[in-house]
Amino acid sequence: MPASNKDRVYVALYARGGRDPDAFHWAIIVGPKKEGVGGSRGYRYHAIQRPDPSRTGHFIWVYEALEITLFQTNMLLGRILIAKVTNDTQLRTTLAAVPLVQDDPSWNCQVWVKNAIAALEADRKSLGTRVTDWTAIEQIANGYINRKREQRRYDGSGGWASGTVPTFDLLENRESVS
Repeated sequence: MPASNKDRVYVALYARGGRDPDAFHWAIIVGPKKEGVGGSRGYRYHAIQRPDPSRTGHFIWVYEALEITLFQTNMLLGRILIAKVTNDTQLRTTLAAVPLVQDDPSWNCQVWVKNAIAALEADRKSLGTRVTDWTAIEQIANGYINRKREQRRYDGSGGWASGTVPTFDLLENRESVS
């Protein structure tokens, strides 16, 4: 039987400025199973804060869907493969409809990703093979990025393949790119 070539859904963790080294920016990346040399293209879906044009000094949460290259950047720390896409149009529609919460300090990009995964699970059309248990995703993601830090993946030392993004495949419960 031929291997599936469906797009993949990843939870991505990015470095974020500030004092807390364990504070990440969370996003969803969708991209092809096979990534080409020099970086394939995919999409990043996330909630980000932007200045509120109606109130000086205030920020609002906005949804962003952006085409991106999938090679390593300084800010992308790693990603967790959580699903195969079965209906790309439905996936985009579902993610665009995930609510944004304003003026609640406990709401952030990580909560948006959690809610987005729950919405994808609930729509019953976007995803095929998948792991959508948030507790498992959150634990694996945090643990994986911390292991990469301990291995000094991000400080330029070691023999890491240039341009690769550390990736943990939650579907197969194994690291697929170190």
